[in-house]
Amino acid sequence: MQGRENHYTHVQYAWDDDFARQLSPLDALIYRSNTLGGDPRITLTEGGSTSVKVMEKDPATGKLVEIIWVKGSGQDLRGSKAQHFLPLYQDKLVALRDAYNQHRQSATNREAEEAVMGQIRASVFQPSDFSPSTDTALHAFMPYAHVTHTHPSAALAVGASKNARALTEKIWGNDLIWLPRQRPGFKLGLQLQEAWSSHPDAKGALLSGNGVATWSDDSKACYQQTLELIERASQYVAARDKGESTFGGQRYTALSDADRQTLLADILMLLRELVSDQSPAVATIKSGAKILQFVNSADAPRLARERVACAHHLRRTKPNPLYVEWDPNNGTADELKRRLTEGVHQYIRAYTDYYNAFKRGISPAMASPMPTVCLIPGVGMITWGRTQVESRIVAESYLNAIDIMRGAEAIDAYEGLPARDAFDIEYGCFR
Repeated sequence: MQGRENHYTHVQYAWDDDFARQLSPLDALIYRSNTLGGDPRITLTEGGSTSVKVMEKDPATGKLVEIIWVKGSGQDLRGSKAQHFLPLYQDKLVALRDAYNQHRQSATNREAEEAVMGQIRASVFQPSDFSPSTDTALHAFMPYAHVTHTHPSAALAVGASKNARALTEKIWGNDLIWLPRQRPGFKLGLQLQEAWSSHPDAKGALLSGNGVATWSDDSKACYQQTLELIERASQYVAARDKGESTFGGQRYTALSDADRQTLLADILMLLRELVSDQSPAVATIKSGAKILQFVNSADAPRLARERVACAHHLRRTKPNPLYVEWDPNNGTADELKRRLTEGVHQYIRAYTDYYNAFKRGISPAMASPMPTVCLIPGVGMITWGRTQVESRIVAESYLNAIDIMRGAEAIDAYEGLPARDAFDIEYGCFR
């Protein structure tokens, strides 16, 4: 892939050879992470993970041992620094495959995953303030020095399509392995290694609902492979975009800026009270062209019911947004207030039913049943969080979900996470 710097039109090529060749292995990992995270088309806020395997002197024995540095949980790629990466003993992580299989003989998947995660935490080479990523096994089990895991919307759109496996082969051929939807964790790492063993020439894998993984023994090649695979998916999706017919075309016309501001001033206090759940509720309002095209479309009600397709979205957006059936071109503010009140109450009942339908003895207590995303035709999207930052991240996540739905509907038909799968991912259950 050398000499392809100007080849990309859907992602930004930002690699600097002169700068990168001066870096230590850990600094080079940080550079790769920051460079990938700097392009929002490549990965989501708080999403993605990277790793490098190196030889280090063990302070306990004085001998050289293989260490894997993996980005810790909850940190952006674009802002990652040295303290955000955990060094772990590679041989101890590899040995956990047998431990996991032994746990599975006498325990549930959840118990096995939790037991192994505890052993992963005990495998650190030196202490860190960050917890190991749930994708640690994905990095450790691939026999390459460099591994990258990102959440590009174009690739996620392929994974969220009805015929995802066939599309994966059509777009990427033998360069990409396809894996069905699976909760992030140790089992996914095992499944990826097993799939790779049958396709050792593959440059990466489409983890349906969980992004793309790439690998190489060269850091720059790993970076370029990530861009290359995203570019191919993006070109395929863009060539089939439906333009004005996207989402079935427009059902409603957006309100003017002045009318929208007047309406928002009238409804925001009520909506905040409805969703506050006795905790702070800070709003982020989005009314750009992308969100208005979606909320005003004929297909928005159907797609909103379909649930999100990416595991990374669930903890921010919940499986579904609250879509308010309201005609902005003929309805009144009082009618919208009534529909918002009814909609929130119905959302709470539906979320409670969803929890009760799939909970098991091992399930954690139900999270807040309040919606975090509210879609209003003619107005846009209002997202909620305990802080302004959290509210903004919820908005970014659902905007990304809209990109995924748009892409999947352009190339095939969108399929969100099945309800049981969404529950298992949201509540950390394993089957």
